[in-house]
Amino acid sequence: MKHRPENNSSPPRARAGSRRRRRPHHPAWIASLGVLALLAAALGWNIAPAGGSHSDDGSTTVEAAAAHIHARGGVPKPTPSASAGTGRPGRNHTTVASPSPSRLASGGAPTAAKPGVPTATKPASPPTTKPTTQPPAIQAPIVPVSNGGGSVPGGMSGVSAGSMTQVRAWESFRGSPVNAVLTFADRSSWQTMTNPWVGSGPEKFSTFNGTWIISQPFFPTGGGDMNSCASGAYSSHWADFGRWLVNKGRPASIVRLAWEFNGNWFPWSVSKTNATTWVNCFRQVVGAIRSTDPQARIDWALNAHSGGAWSVYPGDQYVDIIGIDTYDQWPASTTDAAFAAQCAESTGLCSVIAFARQHGKQFSVPEWGLVGRSDTGAGRAGQAGGDNPVYVRNMYRTFAANRDVLAYETYFNNSEANNVHSSLLNPNENPNGAAAYASLW
Repeated sequence: MKHRPENNSSPPRARAGSRRRRRPHHPAWIASLGVLALLAAALGWNIAPAGGSHSDDGSTTVEAAAAHIHARGGVPKPTPSASAGTGRPGRNHTTVASPSPSRLASGGAPTAAKPGVPTATKPASPPTTKPTTQPPAIQAPIVPVSNGGGSVPGGMSGVSAGSMTQVRAWESFRGSPVNAVLTFADRSSWQTMTNPWVGSGPEKFSTFNGTWIISQPFFPTGGGDMNSCASGAYSSHWADFGRWLVNKGRPASIVRLAWEFNGNWFPWSVSKTNATTWVNCFRQVVGAIRSTDPQARIDWALNAHSGGAWSVYPGDQYVDIIGIDTYDQWPASTTDAAFAAQCAESTGLCSVIAFARQHGKQFSVPEWGLVGRSDTGAGRAGQAGGDNPVYVRNMYRTFAANRDVLAYETYFNNSEANNVHSSLLNPNENPNGAAAYASLW
């Protein structure tokens, strides 16, 4: 708000055309000086900036997300927008009413609340909240190159791993504890899915103090089909899995069911069936798991920047966490502005956070990471960020700004041939990205 002095009338002037010369009276002139001094003091007081316009650490929050999501072919399309506001990260967001179930079933998508993405610099003047048509550039902080940041951004935090040795190495690398581990069930048979290798011994997380996140398909590879799943033909198997979780003493584990379903690379892809069948299959599996383990938490995790996700949302009663797998590719985020733009795409991270807020859910990022520019499809197409600390810093900021609804985030540390080459440790394929991560976490 712009302040201005009140009752500051202009001094009287001589009437036009008057030629009469008056002899000045010094006492009046001296008195005028006193009045002017008082007015100057009042003016200075009124235009002083109001205190408390910035947070105590000088940071501001830039909300880069979908302000309005429009239905297009059953997939919500957000209009990228941004507004700046002051305060601590994660507090500058709005909430709106949830849509009716009939609207979601028809593929429509509501206007969603905007997640916060904090900046690192203090503005010279109070920021404006006037919306813009494009997300603003976000200034990247200067990150010291050193190991052991020891500052988890919020929620549970960890890494994808197959052993406690890998978890301990990750903790040492970043300087903070791991309290969530992302795992994948062996999809070769019902036996290996409903009695996973996870928890088979101390090295396989039986004594891990954190939370298990188990990625599960709808059915074994080559051992099922979507129609049978939708009819409940596999419910007894999934009830067995629920009993297994309880018997292992892990009833509140997170089940990441049919992850990246809106891609076309898995047998459970929505592109291989219709929306009704896919949703019924998801509901049947969830109902069966909960019949023996009511505490199991179900993560509905889509793939970033792929279509076909929002039309198959199973409903709030079947989902506990809204998840997204997102990597620095298709498109790459080599600048802060590029990160903000892709984050606000219809199935970008910021849009998922907004959707989760609107539905009263937490969000997760089970897989995220850098993408190499060689030995990757995105790299060959010029769509990979490579060793990109800008992406790492912006992911940290987004997590921290939305810590109030962050369930967990787990980095996908992988160096396999023809995969993403996101590895920061053993081996360190991305030294700049690794330094940024270790300095922050």
